[in-house]
Amino acid sequence: MVWLIILAVLAVLILLVFFVPYGVDASYMGGVFRLGIKAGPIRIGLFPKKPLTEKQKARKAKRQAKKDAKKQAKAEKKEAEAQKEKLDETEKIKKKLSIDLETAMALLKMGAHAIRRFFRSFTIDLFQLHYTAASGDPYNTAMQYAYACSAVEALPAMCGDVIRVRRRDIRLRSDFLSDTPEFSGRITLTLQLFRLVHMAVAFGVEFLTWKIKHRGSKSPEATERKEDNGREQAQ
Repeated sequence: MVWLIILAVLAVLILLVFFVPYGVDASYMGGVFRLGIKAGPIRIGLFPKKPLTEKQKARKAKRQAKKDAKKQAKAEKKEAEAQKEKLDETEKIKKKLSIDLETAMALLKMGAHAIRRFFRSFTIDLFQLHYTAASGDPYNTAMQYAYACSAVEALPAMCGDVIRVRRRDIRLRSDFLSDTPEFSGRITLTLQLFRLVHMAVAFGVEFLTWKIKHRGSKSPEATERKEDNGREQAQ
């Protein structure tokens, strides 16, 4: 019974790790840029950094000194190994890879599919854009507003179905009484690990399918059939 409970807990943890969305949360509001990372509902701010206390500064200095000492030791070790390799160096013949046009085209096609799946793995949970067009000249204000509307209308066509957007908050307005435009925005981009696993499996299946077909087309039996068909057609 205990083993079943342990297995159930492990299964739940694995599911959480694979299905919890991980991502970044970037925003620009009130002239301040903020950047953080997300793991489910938990958000950790990376920028702007909070001011360190005296104790934290001392700890950081000690860690930096340890890191510098380790780096120096690694550099000395690598230099010694490099000198040893130069003394024991022997000539090595590098085999050149030969890839025909058919293989290159197939790999390019599979790579394009993989890139598309990679971008499809991401999800934009929130896309927020607030812009107020303003200028000292009413004509320039109207033109700014028109350009902003055109750009916003073109965004869905540019993205297409490559990246999913769950929530949009786009507000455009014009202020003919102000001289300076106002801008604020936020984007939350997330990714679930199981989508990367799905992408890798799909690429592997596509590659194996192509490999099997490629081997079958180049097998001796297939070449003999082609030669026999050519002779029959010549007769």
